Amino acid sequence: MAEPMKPLAPVRKIRMENLSLVRDPLPGSRATMAPPQRARNTRPSPLLARKSTRGYAAAVIPGRDQLKDLVARRCPGDGVHASPVPGISCIKVSCSQKREKRHWRASFCIVAQGTKEILLEGQVYREREPHYIVSPIDLPVTSRVAGVSPAQPFLCLKMDFDAVAVREIAAQLDRARPDDLDHLGRAIFIGKASDRMLEAAIRLGALFATPDDATVLAPLVGKELIFHLLKGPDGPAIRQLVRAGSQAHRIAEAVYHLQASLAEDVDIAALARSAGMSRAAFFKRFKEATAMSPLQYQKRLRLLEARRLMVEEGLGAEASAFRVGYTSASQFSREYSRMFGSSPLRDARALKQAAAVVQDM
Repeated sequence: MAEPMKPLAPVRKIRMENLSLVRDPLPGSRATMAPPQRARNTRPSPLLARKSTRGYAAAVIPGRDQLKDLVARRCPGDGVHASPVPGISCIKVSCSQKREKRHWRASFCIVAQGTKEILLEGQVYREREPHYIVSPIDLPVTSRVAGVSPAQPFLCLKMDFDAVAVREIAAQLDRARPDDLDHLGRAIFIGKASDRMLEAAIRLGALFATPDDATVLAPLVGKELIFHLLKGPDGPAIRQLVRAGSQAHRIAEAVYHLQASLAEDVDIAALARSAGMSRAAFFKRFKEATAMSPLQYQKRLRLLEARRLMVEEGLGAEASAFRVGYTSASQFSREYSRMFGSSPLRDARALKQAAAVVQDM
C-alpha cells in the first residue's frame, strides 16, 4: 500500500513587483528570477540631445557636398554649361564679381555653394547655401557672385522656369489645399533649400551621367522639385502667377507680352485692358512685381539684349539698337551710356576682352 503524501511546506508570499523575469537565451529553458533593478531615468541626456541635433545637421552636409560634386563635374571651367537635359544647365564662377546690370532669366536655381546677391530697385536678396532662387518672369536686375574662390567656387544647378509644369502641379495642390492669396509682391523668391529639395536635385544631377535615362526621368524629377517648391513658404505666391484669372497671372501675361514684342512701342492702355484693370491699378501691380514701370522694364530689357547682341553675336552698336526697337542711334547711345556707364562700343569691347558671360540666370 502506497504511503500517503506528505503535506507541502507553506509557500512564503513574494511581492512580484520587486522582481523581473529574465529569460534564458536557450530555447525551452525556464524563466528565472532576477534581482530588482533601480528604475532608470527616462529623460534624454542633454549631451545626447546635442549629438542628435548635430547629427541631423551633419546629414544635410553630405547631401550638399554630393550636389556640389555633381555640378562641378559638369563644369570644366567658369561659365554656364549645358547638361544632357534641355533646359537644365550647371553654372560655375570662381572669382567674386562686382555688381553688374544683368538680364535675369525666368528660372529655378539650386545654389549648392557660394552666394548670389541680387539687387532689385534698392532691395538686396541674398541667402547662404544651400538655397534656391526662383523667378517666374524675366527681370532686369543688378547682381553679383560673392565670397567665392577657385578652391570654393560658386556652383549652381539651373532649370528654365517651366510655367506649364508649375501650372499642372499648382492645380493639383489647389484642389488639395486651396489658398486665397491674390497678391504677388516681387516676382523673385529666395529661400533655404529643404532636405527633400536637395535630395531631388542630387538625383537630377546624377542622371546627367546616363543621358538615355535622363531623357525619361529628368522631367519627372524636375516636377518633384517644383512640387517641393510649391509646398514651401513661397509656394502660394508662385502659384498665383500661374493661376488663370488671378491678378498676379494677368501681370505675368503682360510681362510675357513685353518680352515677346521687345521692338514694339509700349501701349499701357492696351496692356491694362488686356489685364482687366484700370490704368492706375495695372501700373501699381506691374511695379509691385517687377519694381519698375512697364516703360522702364522694356527699356532695360532692350538695352540688355542689345548688349548681348554686341558681345555674343558680334553685331555693331547701330544694328543692335535697331534690332531691339530703337529708331535713333544717338538716343540708344545716350541711354546705353546712362545704364552701363560707358558707350556701347567701349563697353562691348571691354566685355569681350574679359570674356564675360553677358547672359545671366
